[in-house]
Parts: sequence; C-alpha cells; structure tokens
Amino acid sequence: MAKIELVADDDSAVISGGGFDRRDIKLSVDPDDLFSDELDLKIIESAFAPGGMAGAEEYPVRTLTLPFNLYDTGDGIEAAVSRFRKLWRSGRTLQWQVTTGESGLRLLLLRRSQGIKFSPSQDWNLVGYAKAVVTAVALNPFYESAPLTMTVTNPTSGQNTFWLPVTNPTDRRGWPEFSLEPNGAPTIFSFPDFSFGNEQEIDPKWTPGQFATRMIVTPSISQRWSVMSDPLMDTYLAADLSNANGQMGAIEPLFWVPPYTGLDAPVMLPVVINGPAGSKVKFTMRRWWSAESGLE
Repeated sequence: MAKIELVADDDSAVISGGGFDRRDIKLSVDPDDLFSDELDLKIIESAFAPGGMAGAEEYPVRTLTLPFNLYDTGDGIEAAVSRFRKLWRSGRTLQWQVTTGESGLRLLLLRRSQGIKFSPSQDWNLVGYAKAVVTAVALNPFYESAPLTMTVTNPTSGQNTFWLPVTNPTDRRGWPEFSLEPNGAPTIFSFPDFSFGNEQEIDPKWTPGQFATRMIVTPSISQRWSVMSDPLMDTYLAADLSNANGQMGAIEPLFWVPPYTGLDAPVMLPVVINGPAGSKVKFTMRRWWSAESGLE
C-alpha cells in the first residue's frame, strides 16, 4: 500500500497508508488526477503525406481534487478542522509525498487553488468527523525523487580532470546543474554538455554525434557560479549577481541526459578544474517522473 503524506514547514500528516494508527486527517476515496500521467502530443502536419509526424509532448498543469475525512481523535473535531485549514492555508506550498515499495519516495509541490469545500451532513460535532475537498495545483506536473548529487575537489593546485558517474533512470530528461566554487584564486572550470546523439532536436542541419564530447569552458572566475542547463532557468548566475551570462559570450548548455541513460553502467562525464587546491564542482541532476510510481 502506498504511503501518502502532506508535509509543510511546521506540520506533517500521514493521510493514507503507513499503518493503522488513528489519524485526524485521512485521504478519502476517488482523488482526481493523483495518478494521471496525462499528456497531449503535438502533431506536425505535412502537405505531401497522409497524417503527420509526432512532435513535442505538452503536459498540462496537474490539478488535483482531493477529498478528505477529518476525525475527532480526542481533541475535538474543531481541532482537526483547524489543523487542516492551517495546513492548506492560502499562499503556502505543501509537499505531497508518495512512497511505494517499488519506487520509493516521489513528491509534488502543491498549492491550493480554490477555497476548501466542507460538506457536513449535519453538525460535525455530533457525527465526529467532517468532509472536506481541496482543489490544488502542481505547477510542475512531474513527480520528483531524490536528485543525483556529487562533489569533486581539486586535490592540488593546477589542472585536474574528474569523471562523474551519471545515470538517469527516469522517463524524463535530466538537466545537469553545476556549482563552480573557486578557492581564493582565479579558476577556470570546464564542464560537459554531451549531446547523446540529440543534435537534430536542436538543429536539423547538425549531424548526430557532432557534439558527443562537447565541453563548455568558463573564463577565469574568482567567485562561485551556478550553472543551470534547463532552458527554463537562468543559465549562469554569479554569487555577486554580476553579468556571468555576458562573460560567457552566448555559449549555452544545449543538451540533456536522456531518459533511461546509464542503467547498465553509469555514463562517465568529465569536469576539469584549473585553479588552486580546494576548488570544487558540485554536480546535481534532479530526477523527474511522469507518475507517482513505476516507469523504472
């Protein structure tokens, strides 16, 4: 049985599964869109052939309709209702955590999008429970599991190459992130932007494999830089908010780690540090899934 939790910064509640202890907040039956992996496929039509070609996939905003039963577990039903309202108070973001034996922990970030609807058949103080329905939105429709992270540190002054064992076991693209940390002196960093054969998704005129070993080299920097390859994010960000993007002269990461990469053996990706001992590179790749379990 899946274990489902609501987690906030000041409270958390197991609302389904996870044992048989008495709870004041329980997920009721028939939650809507909780287990959906809905998508719309864009079709590229052709004037010279029947039908069309498959294009990009479009994932709509995930909207959840969540019914709950709120119970009196000793402090009165009003206490359960008050706790529930505080958990879902306006403007806050909650973690919706789903844990299964097959897939472990995956989570969504939710925010309530409508008022809480209570529908008591009579005074909830008489029946000892209340019914409530929450409509919430996960603006990122994908479930997230624990990210892949690793850090390498220059052992000596000078240029050193490190090899990162990278895997992407998910059904979604993996977008590498790098934190580049000089250690008190100007440092040049090189990090990978390997194409994995996906050149023609960027430019049909490119040849598959043309950028199979592409590396991006920074100028000599003396402060921490963040590098995000996800095209929805700011690519380069310097610690002092100076113009890191301008210093890179429009050289951008282009590629992603494809789904199901490195399942038999990790893909080894190089990073190069040319600077003082103690300079570091932290690699992070967040892992996204189209559903709350499965797809491995």
